[in-house]
Amino acid sequence: MHLPIGLSGLAALSSLLSVFATSVTAYADPLTCEGTCTNTHDPSLIQRASDGTYFRFATGGGMSIHTAPSIQGPWSFVGGVLENGSSIDNSGADDAWAPDVHLVGDMYHVYYSVSTFGTQESVIGVATSESMDPGTWTDHGSIGLSSTEGDDYNAIDANLFQSEDVNYMSFGSFWGDLFQTTMNGDALTVTGDAPYQIELNDTGTRPSEAAYVFQRGEYYYLFFSSGICCGYSDTMPAPGEEYKIMVCRSETVTGGYVDADGTSCLEKGGTQVLGSHGTVYGPGGQGVYDDPSLGPVVYYHYVDTTIGYADGDKRLGVNVLNWGDDGWPSV
Repeated sequence: MHLPIGLSGLAALSSLLSVFATSVTAYADPLTCEGTCTNTHDPSLIQRASDGTYFRFATGGGMSIHTAPSIQGPWSFVGGVLENGSSIDNSGADDAWAPDVHLVGDMYHVYYSVSTFGTQESVIGVATSESMDPGTWTDHGSIGLSSTEGDDYNAIDANLFQSEDVNYMSFGSFWGDLFQTTMNGDALTVTGDAPYQIELNDTGTRPSEAAYVFQRGEYYYLFFSSGICCGYSDTMPAPGEEYKIMVCRSETVTGGYVDADGTSCLEKGGTQVLGSHGTVYGPGGQGVYDDPSLGPVVYYHYVDTTIGYADGDKRLGVNVLNWGDDGWPSV
């Protein structure tokens, strides 16, 4: 359906969605966020080792950078990563998506995607910096991973996982859903090994994306987003078809992921970690960060139904992850 025009229509829709969401499952509200908490589609968070400053990166343009003294803010805009766009020859070079930040050795890496919405003409790139400050980033262009029409996967939504011996790159969105491959020791290029599938929901449009692998104890947890991410101000998804955060786990990073019921993640498996509730709508584009003060948190974007549904209204959400006796995360 289309979003009703006028504040009264928006309020009515917000009330309806709130009742629907809270009747399904109770989730904790996101932690309080101060400062600039919008401009945060597909966020990526990290704390700088040298001084404890938090950095937040987000989709759009040259990938905005916000900094804060705490994961809850106050967040301030300080600039962008690719101020002149990506060096990759792609129509989306001036509008990089889905940043994924990691410290590799003594260098910060931000992986990003360039593409056009709804196509497989996609490339994953990387930029590096010793400090993450604006103006210090070096764009290395493609990591050697791309896709085109007819491929099994869509090469966007990159996520690096570093093990002791091997660097793994998980990626994918719709089409064949989520894949993984290996990267070289410097984590700047892929090894050339053929990507292999780690998750598939073959119903409808195959709506899985935004893989994020996190290790806790003996398990590797594959967090991912499922559903419709965007365009809520133009067309609202049917209830339950909006973005939500899912998880599967495995004893090996390379596959064998199952949900809490034992269903394979390659056979439509996935346990829901966070969905719409209260005034929180469409949470997704997530990552997981082991915060030195809070422990593991899941961070994501969402829209506040009392404010607006536009992509520009996406806000930063952070929830502490609780781990049950069975080892499954919840909020």
